[in-house]
Amino acid sequence: MAGANAEVTALTHADQDVIARSDVLLLQLELPMPVVAAAAAAGRRAGTRVVLTPAPARPLPGGLLSDVDLLVANEPEASQLTGLTASPAVLAALLEQVPEVVITLGAAGCRYGRRSGARIAVPAPVVPVIDTTAAGDTFCGALAVALAEGRPAGQALRWATSAAALSVQRAGASPSMPGRAQIDAFAALQSAGEG
Repeated sequence: MAGANAEVTALTHADQDVIARSDVLLLQLELPMPVVAAAAAAGRRAGTRVVLTPAPARPLPGGLLSDVDLLVANEPEASQLTGLTASPAVLAALLEQVPEVVITLGAAGCRYGRRSGARIAVPAPVVPVIDTTAAGDTFCGALAVALAEGRPAGQALRWATSAAALSVQRAGASPSMPGRAQIDAFAALQSAGEG
């Protein structure tokens, strides 16, 4: 059951104004696909960085990815979009469709690629796992915040990975999502451990 998301049938002028004033637009596929496509197009027109996480996984309409700057997909979603299963091939295939890609790998962290050739692998912190329900949403939200703040890709990915690692240590969806202070403190501990 789609619930309230299904009630969103079009972008309002207010929606378009918010998109135009934003640094980053984070989209997922719980809204009707025409609304997602319209939002991505509005972001492209406004010069807003468009980030799409293709969840829940389903076929994407032609043209949507041409309005996306960064695609954030887990391994099954990335495989579904490309029809491939080998990691380097999946990343390469997605980079033919969008300029930047993040593939989340669960407990293994994430892999980032840019069409220009930059590649980054970020391991996930080793933590006790209670519930992974909100890990993907937490990662994407934190990544969008970090990018909107102008953080470089590697730093943004590490911060988002720290946020997701915190979320899996608690039960539930919204209740497990950490706040900025928690993410900052945990990310600092992770950085100190790397040094």
